Amino acid sequence: MLTQGDILDLDDNKTYSVVYSTMIDSHNYVYLIDQNDYTNNMFCSYDNKVLKEVVDPEIVERLLQDYKNNSKDGEFTK
Repeated sequence: MLTQGDILDLDDNKTYSVVYSTMIDSHNYVYLIDQNDYTNNMFCSYDNKVLKEVVDPEIVERLLQDYKNNSKDGEFTK
């Protein structure tokens, strides 16, 4: 399982930090930020060590709301 603080080297030859991880509807998700370009960020689903970028706007909205609801002043409550 991926957790906050994990460092990932992805196929795009970039290194990402796991900023947030959560489970929604029995699916695991992570919020990743490129360590060298903070404007490059994404939500990904993952299963069996396979990451897939979330592109469905409804799921992204749910993930953003979950992220917002569980963070306060940079600290996560979950």
